[in-house]
Amino acid sequence: MHGPNPNRRINWDDLRLFLEIARAGTLTAAAARLDLSQPTAGRRLRALEKAVGAPLFQRTPSGHRLTDEGEAMLAHAENMEGDAIALERKLMGGEGRLEGMLRLSTSDWFANTVLATPLAGFALDHPAMTVELVVDWRMSDLQRREADLVFRFVPFNSSEVVQRKFTHVRYGLYAHADYLARHGAPRTDDGGKGHRLIGLNSALDNAADVQWLGRQYPEARMVLRSNSREWQGRTCAGGAGLAVLPRVIGDALPVEMIANAEPPGRDIWLGYHTDLRRLRRLRALVDHLVGATPAQI
Repeated sequence: MHGPNPNRRINWDDLRLFLEIARAGTLTAAAARLDLSQPTAGRRLRALEKAVGAPLFQRTPSGHRLTDEGEAMLAHAENMEGDAIALERKLMGGEGRLEGMLRLSTSDWFANTVLATPLAGFALDHPAMTVELVVDWRMSDLQRREADLVFRFVPFNSSEVVQRKFTHVRYGLYAHADYLARHGAPRTDDGGKGHRLIGLNSALDNAADVQWLGRQYPEARMVLRSNSREWQGRTCAGGAGLAVLPRVIGDALPVEMIANAEPPGRDIWLGYHTDLRRLRRLRALVDHLVGATPAQI
């Protein structure tokens, strides 16, 4: 490449693709995030590199790595993204019609067992609204508008996020009757020796209930792991082992809660960007969900 093409302006959509590739590390992942086909994403990346007159990524077997030119462009593109998002939030915050779309993000089990019924009621009350629910265990970025409203287990640490405690989640230790008939109830005095555990996957080893299980039953064996609470509940109901579950899941399954075992509860926090605090449809949704959800579940 021989320098920028003065006859071609840089397209903002191409810059968004550049940012997604830089963040995801691969063209395939970036294309999926932007709902593009891989050939289309590849053509747009080549067009962008032709416009700036330099390769922005080094293509490697493990993915796309930023070149020096790409590194220099990254900070400018992120600044442009921030300005565009801030402008969009300001414009959205000033409108007063209770219609349009809101995007929520939370975990699968919380969406299914806690939010589904209140959201159905909200949809009936506000037929001009569209609520899009993104079920994802990772933390969506409010500043990059990956979601308008996020529910998560830890408080937000940004001064640009309006947040509040939404509810407190109680947990219990559960097992199927057949499992208890074979193994008996777990005991802490022998560290749960001979017992089988169903827990969160290894990426979530720092979760409070995983830590609690390890302290209570260090001699028990972890036999099944998943980041899906509902999957843990189903395998527990199948007799595979002991599982710590939210009470709203465990109490609805054909399993027994173990007496005298008290896993720690956790708070759920909701948050949204401060630029959206005047958005009527967001305030209406938050008020509806808070009013429909008990302070403890």
